[in-house]
Amino acid sequence: MFTRSLAALSLAALATTALAAPTPTPIPASEPAVTITLVDATQHRYPITIPSTQTWTPTNIAESISHVHIENTGYVPCAFFGVDGAVIVSFPGDVKGLDVGAPQTIVGGICGPFKRD
Repeated sequence: MFTRSLAALSLAALATTALAAPTPTPIPASEPAVTITLVDATQHRYPITIPSTQTWTPTNIAESISHVHIENTGYVPCAFFGVDGAVIVSFPGDVKGLDVGAPQTIVGGICGPFKRD
């Protein structure tokens, strides 16, 4: 059910989110969050912090991303979505680097508890 919920969420979010979306408000230090660093082919790094509140957070980065580094020190799973169909999933405690196979723009992500049907 988690996968089905992510697929529906990703399609709805990608359909309604533009890359030029406004920058999200800063996350309070007391709120659990997940950090993902997007890395392009020229090794430029773009750190993004996603709150653990089931809130869609756009990246506002139009670069084609070839690698991500995730630090999920929160207590919830996360999913990040690319324009060409990439779905990057992170679970609590994950600290990992992943290649994005075919490099693409990562439009945003969402972290938080997901209900099971």
